[in-house]
Amino acid sequence: MITQAKEFLGEDWKLFEQLFAQTLESRIPILNKVNKYLMERSGKQLRPILSMLAARLCAGTCSRASVLCAVASEQMHTATLLHDDVADEADMRRGQPTVSALLSPRAAVLVGDFWLARAVDTIINECRKETFSDFARCLNDLAEGEMFQIEKAEHLDTGYDDYIYIIARKTASLFRAAMKGGARNSGATEAQIEAVDSFAYHLGLAFQMRDDILDYSPQLALGKPTGVDIAERKITLPLLGAFENAGADSRANVTADIEAGRYDAVLGFVQDNGGIEYAQKVLESETRLAVDCLAAFPDCRSRQLLTSLAQSLCLREK
Repeated sequence: MITQAKEFLGEDWKLFEQLFAQTLESRIPILNKVNKYLMERSGKQLRPILSMLAARLCAGTCSRASVLCAVASEQMHTATLLHDDVADEADMRRGQPTVSALLSPRAAVLVGDFWLARAVDTIINECRKETFSDFARCLNDLAEGEMFQIEKAEHLDTGYDDYIYIIARKTASLFRAAMKGGARNSGATEAQIEAVDSFAYHLGLAFQMRDDILDYSPQLALGKPTGVDIAERKITLPLLGAFENAGADSRANVTADIEAGRYDAVLGFVQDNGGIEYAQKVLESETRLAVDCLAAFPDCRSRQLLTSLAQSLCLREK
């Protein structure tokens, strides 16, 4: 579906790739080398795709400002990954050495800062001023979400509402900024922007929920490490579902397993108490809510692709 979306975007996607590279150019050779390394190993580039599909959905075309908003969303996403790799002391990402491992944690932080600065510069200079507010709010949400998650991990007392608060800020926030930016800079109406924002919110929640399900699904992960959330003391949707099904008395024993790093015991508890099935139902509900938001728009290829992207979250295996 990602490939189909890029093919549909056609020349607009080619412009994205051109501007993405241009806005990262530097006079520092080592920085250009690292930037090239990162660009050649980029992931699905889902956020810029969503941003540009939102522009097409609202206006039938992408303005240059919409494309630059898509560029900024990918730069901001990459910056957060670079910083995350340092915080997590990660040596590998997507099967490749991280910048932190190749150079140093300090270098990775600085490269992340550079990408973030270029994203901000792009938005300020060429996008509508409301777009900067949206991305600034996103950065605020990312920081608050991360700090709140750290606090809840320390006490191991994350509840369902806490979980939604965290993933809304850590994941859905950038989906929302990217898609609202694409729509707004294409000349969308306020009603269209609101519908796009709602779609992005529910899609962002579903996207993170699927990743959290995979952390408890070794048979589906296909090379993706499992047990990471438990190692980091994160209580996510599958475990919350198992708590719900097993009753409040189960929480103390499972908390002890988390503190002792007994991943197999926690995994067994989640599987035995229907935690994955519970999480899958919530994921499917969020996906339906996202798709329902698209009813505000007439049927078109952009809407079809956004619908298919949302629905594929319930089925994707990696």
